[in-house]
Amino acid sequence: MNEHDDAIAYADKWINIIKSPSIDEQTAKTVAKETVDNFVNHFNKGWVEYKKSVTESGEYAGTEWSGDGAVFQDVFGDKYLDFLGGYGALNLGWSHPEVVEAVRAQAGKSGIPTQELMDPLRGVLANLLSKIAPGNIDHSFFVASGTETVEGALKIAKLYTGKTTFISTVKGFHGKTQGSLSVMGKKDYRSPLMPYGSQNFFIPYGDADALDKQLEICEAVGIGVAGFIAEPIQGEAGARVPSDDYWPKVREICTRHGILLIADEVQTGLGRTGKLWGWITGVLFPILCALQNHLEVV
Repeated sequence: MNEHDDAIAYADKWINIIKSPSIDEQTAKTVAKETVDNFVNHFNKGWVEYKKSVTESGEYAGTEWSGDGAVFQDVFGDKYLDFLGGYGALNLGWSHPEVVEAVRAQAGKSGIPTQELMDPLRGVLANLLSKIAPGNIDHSFFVASGTETVEGALKIAKLYTGKTTFISTVKGFHGKTQGSLSVMGKKDYRSPLMPYGSQNFFIPYGDADALDKQLEICEAVGIGVAGFIAEPIQGEAGARVPSDDYWPKVREICTRHGILLIADEVQTGLGRTGKLWGWITGVLFPILCALQNHLEVV
């Protein structure tokens, strides 16, 4: 018996389930149970311990399966109205036919660039982004996650200014890698991995005067600040919208003190607020934008 036969058989079972146009009740029960078991034993037990889809769902966990537009359903066929949109990744809804058609067409040609030959579609996407990005932002760098966009912005700010300190906001969420955590404004994520390499400061979100005061203090004691990072609208903190005059004031303060402004658009970019970007175009430049859909535009 091949040492990998068990893994091959398990993979085949799940591929057959995925390929099936529908699943019966017994298969649905199996999927729900195995999903919880796999999370506990092989992925992240913590999710199972706090997710309401497990803790308040009864015998079988709420287990998503398919969707169409703004509605998705679990393995038992129960339907849900989706107000989350894959944390912003499903701007066009579930299984949009034009997206599915385009993905299927490209997957039939190439699933991933070789990294050796020139890849036309990366260039096309970068060109398209330059046409819709605010200000005179015209270059893109593609990465795999939102936190990597923030990492890139922090590194570029350090290189550009020669300074290492940042100012962030209380309850701000910027990702879970080391550099991004250093400017995270939430104790539950930050504390276990402290201390971090750079000295960072935190101010209340929506308080431009607090930013001005903190920068004055840093200048007075000789601390060089590379930039201020914030979300146009705080997402995980509860969709906190600042006053209309907040960002123009922040732009003026950053310019006056000679620091960079980093806009974390992971949750507000690409139309999620009803406009293409969460920032006011007139106050953008110079700026580093951490943009959603796994890209960094500088």
